[in-house]
Amino acid sequence: MNRPTSLIESIEQIAPSLKKAERRVADVVLQDIEGTTRISIKAFAAQAQVSEPTVMRFARRVGCDGFSDFKLRLAQDFAVGRMYFEAERKVQSGDAETTAQRVYQSGIDALATSFASLDERALAAAASAMAEAGKVVCLGVGGSSAIMAQEMENRLFRFGLAVTAAADPYKQSMLAAIADKGDAFVVFSVTGKPASLVHAAEIAAGRGAAVIAVTMPGSPLAARATILLPLDVPGDEVHFNFPNRTRYGQLLVIDCLSALVGALTKPVSARKLHRIRTTLLALHGHTDAQPIGD
Repeated sequence: MNRPTSLIESIEQIAPSLKKAERRVADVVLQDIEGTTRISIKAFAAQAQVSEPTVMRFARRVGCDGFSDFKLRLAQDFAVGRMYFEAERKVQSGDAETTAQRVYQSGIDALATSFASLDERALAAAASAMAEAGKVVCLGVGGSSAIMAQEMENRLFRFGLAVTAAADPYKQSMLAAIADKGDAFVVFSVTGKPASLVHAAEIAAGRGAAVIAVTMPGSPLAARATILLPLDVPGDEVHFNFPNRTRYGQLLVIDCLSALVGALTKPVSARKLHRIRTTLLALHGHTDAQPIGD
């Protein structure tokens, strides 16, 4: 049996082996997790048709100090994993046409929202700082932002810039520690809360580097930025199988920065791209125009 990672998982695993009374407690909890977090022990015991001591024994069996502690941990687990637990209790459309339409519309809405909130002055200032930087460092953590940092590096290296990307928290701090005045740190975060990013941004800024944060306004990371590119894409109805659409907004910012940096660094960037294109011809022959070397 796999070791449970949450209180709800623990209850699901032990429920089949419980005696009759405690099994009723487990069943009532799993049937209405959210409701259990708001009910008194007296009302819950009546609902499960068991005694209050039975409820207390059950709470202690799953590692809680009492029913209040049980409700608190249950609420925390439910808040974190709500979309996953509810997915097992709801029938969602899984047909390709409906899914494609939802993903398409979600992307369009995210791009429109991000475009409407773009700060052109901040965008121009960020591109200028990156184009003039001694080195550019792109940082991000997590499933989306770490990849966005890598994509920013992928857009910039072909212009001949000294650029690196890092998702490892230790490496992020080390890169910040060796930052020089005139360097540029481009930091991606949907929430602006990851400690390693906030820490690295604070160190890099303290050493005189420009810290360009693509993140939520008012967040800890935003507070440490020298240039803020605000990104706040409201979430639509969230389901466990749909990726966070904020990444469309992140990609919009990346492509805008890349285009601006390329223009600011020409004619050097144009010569670099021409050399890349010439080299790639030896690998796959002639193709239609691909000026950025894709």
